[in-house]
Amino acid sequence: LGHRGWWDEQQEKEWRKSSRKMVLEAFEQAEREPKPPPLLLFSDVYVEMPPRLRRQRQELQRHLETYGEHYPLQHFQK
Repeated sequence: LGHRGWWDEQQEKEWRKSSRKMVLEAFEQAEREPKPPPLLLFSDVYVEMPPRLRRQRQELQRHLETYGEHYPLQHFQK
């Protein structure tokens, strides 16, 4: 592109700066959104959840009920 005069170093710098700004703005916006609920880790994987995952899901649920104050659960969707 540069050899044919379609793109130059200044355009490259401007494009990189603009792209970086767009990416950082997108990250900032995404970080403001509530995170998915932790138990969502176990859904949308299998048509029928295997017994071992059901147990792990129950264990996580009990753990969060018991020790939830130690996690930033207010940043997660309900």
